[in-house]
Amino acid sequence: MSLYAYFEQKLNRPDLGLLVLRVTFGGIIFVFGVQKLLGGEQMLTGIGGAMAKFGITFAPLFWGLLAALTEMLGGLCIFLGIFFRPAALLLFFNMIVATVFLWGTGPTFSSYGDFAGFVGKIDSPLTFCLAFLALLFTGPGKYAIHKGGGGRNGAKSAKE
Repeated sequence: MSLYAYFEQKLNRPDLGLLVLRVTFGGIIFVFGVQKLLGGEQMLTGIGGAMAKFGITFAPLFWGLLAALTEMLGGLCIFLGIFFRPAALLLFFNMIVATVFLWGTGPTFSSYGDFAGFVGKIDSPLTFCLAFLALLFTGPGKYAIHKGGGGRNGAKSAKE
């Protein structure tokens, strides 16, 4: 048996990989949400101000609170594997707003100094955005609290 075949056989554990992704991204975004909530009204209002990029300028405190709660509760749901796809969808949209807000005027030398500085601004929310999009499509896997795992082979069909 070749070394490649050995590792392919021993490490082919997609549900374990999904567990690692869920715990990592869900846990980190949960902590970000808690930090935003503990930051108080001023922080939440500043975060809610990001909606102005989409033409929504009313009630920035409400939007900031909604973003923080989405991160906290959605992160917990992703971590545990419950209400998984709704949480992944909400977090995906939340990270789109964060990415667009941090995008600013785009990768211009006058606004960020250099391209690397621009990428450094958006790499974190864009990474989370794409991770939640991928998790939305894959499901939580079999190591989830959700009944039946809710993942690829764990979900019960309507015929069963």
